[in-house]
Amino acid sequence: MRKNKYLYFLVLITVLLSGCWDSINLEERGFIIGTAIDLEEESQSNAEQPKFTITNQLVIPAGVGSPSQVGGQEKAFLNITSNGESIYRVNREFTALSSKVPFYEHLAVLIISEDIARTKGVLSHLLDTYIRNVNMRRGIKVVVSKEDPKELLEFTTPENKLPALHIEQLLLKSSKHSGFLRPIVVGDIEEYHLRGNSYVLPLLELNETIEYKSGAIFHGQKKEMVGTFNADEMEGLELMESNVTEKVIDFPYKDVIFAFEVVKIKNKIKVDPTNIDRIKATIDIELEGIIKESFSKEDFKESKEINAVQQAVSEQVKKSVEKAIQKGQKELNADVFQIWRIMETKHYDAWKKVRDDWEKGENYFANVTFDINVRTEVYSMGTSNKTS
Repeated sequence: MRKNKYLYFLVLITVLLSGCWDSINLEERGFIIGTAIDLEEESQSNAEQPKFTITNQLVIPAGVGSPSQVGGQEKAFLNITSNGESIYRVNREFTALSSKVPFYEHLAVLIISEDIARTKGVLSHLLDTYIRNVNMRRGIKVVVSKEDPKELLEFTTPENKLPALHIEQLLLKSSKHSGFLRPIVVGDIEEYHLRGNSYVLPLLELNETIEYKSGAIFHGQKKEMVGTFNADEMEGLELMESNVTEKVIDFPYKDVIFAFEVVKIKNKIKVDPTNIDRIKATIDIELEGIIKESFSKEDFKESKEINAVQQAVSEQVKKSVEKAIQKGQKELNADVFQIWRIMETKHYDAWKKVRDDWEKGENYFANVTFDINVRTEVYSMGTSNKTS
């Protein structure tokens, strides 16, 4: 009997000391850092059962830090493309196409094509797949591509050998230093879809470099892309919402283009829902900054000249905001200005009356009137009229 006890004890110890029986060695993992998804051509007219073309970007660790070789530098990534009707099926097939076990916890960016963005119901279906996958983070940044999205996963720079991480850094730097809106992640989009709110995603374009100058507008109720904001309209939206100061605004003055560097910005949107059928939104923007450069020979020591320049900056900013409102409200009927959020947080009783008909039905958003006030203060001149 005593021997049996020792035997049971040894068996128990063996089980407890067996370690992580299902662990995978680091060398066997395929670290996926970027994914590009497009519709197959034959699926673009069949949204009920679309087929996807999915490209996953894997890191090749040996190529990330490798020095230049005679035959060229070793590639730091591998793009693998597969087709299918289901994201899960394509990801399972990925194992057969690579010797690595797919590992998604480092997935940084998800690039979707404009076809997917504009096809009703497809984007929300895709994101639901990513939300439910326990191996994927909700912080994955989502962008729309004007070109074939997998082409963006081929673009490298001398500073960054990994295209997916280059795109992620582009989004972060644009948001922090250029005044562009912060990147939207999978978790944000899920919340927008659940609440039926409109939003903007970065619209990337590949020329000599990857450019982020435009925005893809998604309608909250339709859950699909309904249009775009160009660079001027994006600037207007950013000046309404962003507090990033490292921003330069080009403006005309006496037939010459000047550059105004924003050093400080204060913006606020106030909503007056007293008349539900004619809600009023007041946008106040205050700017402080420096005139950086121009080829003008104007004498900016005169207060009259400075006042005129300040007025010119204010008019340019107001014009950009008006363009954004005209496109977002009148053409696309999408409240990307988040008037709904101000209504919900500060005028909840009024919001309860209009929330079910904000961008549909009675369409209260379409009747919102906007009053735009811009004040600019130029406190330093980086240019001089003494250069000649």
